[in-house]
Amino acid sequence: RGMKVSIVEMLPQLLGPLDEEMAILLQKDLERRGVDVITGDGISEFSPAESDAESTTVLLKSGKQLPPAHMVILGLGVRPDTDIIKQAGIECTRRGHIVVDDQLRTSAPNVWAVGDAIEVRNPILSDPNEKWAVALAGPANRQGRLVADNIYGRGTAYKGTYGASVVRVFDLMAACVGVNEKILKAKNLPHAAVHVHPGSHAGYFPGAKSINFKLLFNPEDGHIYGAQAVGEDGVEKRIDVVSTAMQGNLTVDDLADLELCYAPPVGSAKDPVNMAGMVAQNVVAGLVKQIDWKELENASADPDAVVLDVRNPGEISSTRNIVEGAINIPLNDLRGKLKEIPHDKRIIVACYSGQRAYYACRILSQNGFERVENLSGAYKTYSSIKFD
Repeated sequence: RGMKVSIVEMLPQLLGPLDEEMAILLQKDLERRGVDVITGDGISEFSPAESDAESTTVLLKSGKQLPPAHMVILGLGVRPDTDIIKQAGIECTRRGHIVVDDQLRTSAPNVWAVGDAIEVRNPILSDPNEKWAVALAGPANRQGRLVADNIYGRGTAYKGTYGASVVRVFDLMAACVGVNEKILKAKNLPHAAVHVHPGSHAGYFPGAKSINFKLLFNPEDGHIYGAQAVGEDGVEKRIDVVSTAMQGNLTVDDLADLELCYAPPVGSAKDPVNMAGMVAQNVVAGLVKQIDWKELENASADPDAVVLDVRNPGEISSTRNIVEGAINIPLNDLRGKLKEIPHDKRIIVACYSGQRAYYACRILSQNGFERVENLSGAYKTYSSIKFD
């Protein structure tokens, strides 16, 4: 409709369930389309605009003032309106969610509760007492069916909510399931992440779109913590597959071996879920060590580290160096130039999407290099955060 739009988000990023490197893909797309995105700032004050009595001036906590607005929409999240429940003596959490047992019974006899206002079991983490509140329509509907059964004495336990969700932002879809890296760090749980960037279907069939896919897992046993994906096509399909795998207690080994539908218009012989599982499988098996994009900048400044870019020179000239001082040896030339790489240094290997860097890591490891790491997601993930 030709409106000039600003989005103000108090958190450091849009879409909190996603991790930073995934959310930034949506933010950059919004900005390319002319949307003014402001993160890490909040609303301080609304006041009538001096120039237009029908407009509102928005003042931010940082002191920045937005242009006069004809429409202001507040999307401040979901908070349970459970005062009447508390007044009835039914137990609620500190944040106001209704406490229920595994059959969704409240603390009051013959009273059940379902939906956005309850706190349910988090089945993803190892602690059986771990709870969370997930406001999603799918779980709420299934909870209603389960409670109807339990009122009639079936005694069915609710298995918990995995948080599978999806949102469309212009032409991009973003989907996720499970917990994100922020939660895993806060819980101090052992975790690793792999990033892959496959196509939505076979590349030789017209119309394939890139999928940015992140898989979170326990590097000790391959337990799946969650997944996130952003792209124009096939995103929610892959997250649905991972969600199903998580509910069946499958591991990254199982993801690598899943048999999924394939025909060139709709998929690949190695589905993006298979690929993410295979990369994670390599990490669990100890075939490769990884460095995350967040660690690269500091690591590259370490005099004990060398960043090796195995892309072809033409790729680098058409994009940019991944970090200042990186040395470039294309993968096809690597075996003949091993003497140019110092054995006594930490070697961080990168390519465009991660596959060639993995091959390079294996070549280096098999030739006596002891400190070799693959940049997870490679240039494509790193550049989405660091470069405009």
